[in-house]
This record gives sequence, C-alpha cells and structure tokens, in this order.
Amino acid sequence: MKNIFITGNKEKEGCQEAAYRIRDYLQSKAKVVGIHLDKELAVPDCPIDIVISLGGDGSFLNLVESLIDRNIPILGINFGRLGFLTAALAGELEDMLDAVIQNEIRITERMVLQLDLVLDDEIIMRRHSLNDVLVASPDLTRVTSLYVKISDEPLIKIRGDGIILSTPTGSTAHSLSVGGSIVDPELEAILLTPMSPQSLSSRPLVVRPGVTIEIGMQLEGHQANIIGDGRPLQVLNYGARVLVSKSPKTIKMVQPKDFMFFQRLREKLGWAEHYLK
Repeated sequence: MKNIFITGNKEKEGCQEAAYRIRDYLQSKAKVVGIHLDKELAVPDCPIDIVISLGGDGSFLNLVESLIDRNIPILGINFGRLGFLTAALAGELEDMLDAVIQNEIRITERMVLQLDLVLDDEIIMRRHSLNDVLVASPDLTRVTSLYVKISDEPLIKIRGDGIILSTPTGSTAHSLSVGGSIVDPELEAILLTPMSPQSLSSRPLVVRPGVTIEIGMQLEGHQANIIGDGRPLQVLNYGARVLVSKSPKTIKMVQPKDFMFFQRLREKLGWAEHYLK
C-alpha cells in the first residue's frame, strides 16, 4: 500500500475540497499520511511514495526545495491555467489516482539548476530551481548591467532588464515569454535568455549541462534581484557572484503512461487548432 502526502494551494478554487475527496477515494487503496494546504509547507518525515500537488505550476514548484533531497515523485493536478508541470486536470482526478494505485504511470527525472550566491569566495546562499533562475533589475524603469561568464570564459555584457537561466523543463515558462526556445524537457541543457536587452546582438543561447554560468554586476552601486522558480531569493550586489550549474540532484515527476510532450504543447499553446486546419 502506497504512502501518499497531499499538498496544494487552498486559495485555488476546488483545491481544499479535492484534497479531502482524494483522502476518501483512497480509503483501503492507499495510506494518506498527511494533508497540508498552507503556504508554509511542512512535509512529514515518514516514508512517502508519492506527493500529490493540487494547484498549478506554482504549487508544484513550491515543493522543489523541500523534496530535492528526498527523491519522492510528485504528481501535479492542475487547478490553474497552463499547467505544463501537472499530470492531469482536476476533472481527471479519480482516473489519475486509479493509475497511481495500479502503477499505470510513468516517472521521469527532470534536471534541476543549482544556484550559489558567492561573496569573497564563500557560498552565502544555495538554492535549487526546477524551472529557472532570473537575475533581473529591481526597478524596470532602469536598465541593469550584468556580465556573464561560462566556465570562467567571458561571454557577454548585457544591458537590459536582466537574464533568465532555465532548464528544458522551464523553457515553456518565463523564458518562452521573452523569446527563448522551447526545448524537449527530457534533454539536459541550460538556456540563457536575455530580457529586453538594449543590443539586438544579445540572443538566446543553449549550452551543455556541464558548465558553470557566472553572473555579476558590471557597475559598483548597482543591484539586481535573484529569483528562483518565481520566488524572490536575494539581492545581487556589486562584488558578489551568482553561479548556476546543473545540480547532481533531480526532481521526479509522475505522468500518465500515455503522456506525450508535443501533444501537451499543441494543447497548451493552441497549436492543435492550427495543425488541424
């Protein structure tokens, strides 16, 4: 019998009701070890086979830091809008639960970014991101000036709103909205996407996963915000460095056995309608 933990965003309509619907539906089929719907996530220390995330992609991403060391698969149920990370819609809940109980699922491992904030050669912050890391201007009325190095090799100096570093999983998130490429999420790579650069030669770039990307401020007295998976993390000051690399850890995602990424793209981005015409 599987141990299942349920979490989610109770602010999303229907999430709280769904959590208790899951608990009742799984009686005698699985053991629900807890339900937690508050913003401050607390995952129990007991053995857990699957975490069910109710909400949207944001609810899913909120689990990354808590589960990065525990290797527990996450099943996302979409109560939001796009839901690229989720496995099923709210209306498909019972069918997806049956698939979990009967092991009619596919578990994939997704690459994660490790973010280190370094000052005077000391790591003062380490975080993990499944989707992306942003180094962005704290004030969009002013440009920010950043330098970028790849494995100690100078790459570019950027003046603009900032830069996004994303995984292939995160290529359909913020990076896409500023002109980045869509990348198959089962590939391993790091995408660099400038945000509103002043120079037309500042273009999106995809690099191999084994590099370390360094970002810092060009000008003394200037700052940038560091954001991981949509969460403000820290302020980058002149003299400090952001180092982003592929984490040795991964996040496991539960998907239906018949999941097809390109079908998901067609549905979410409206390509299916154009394809059929």
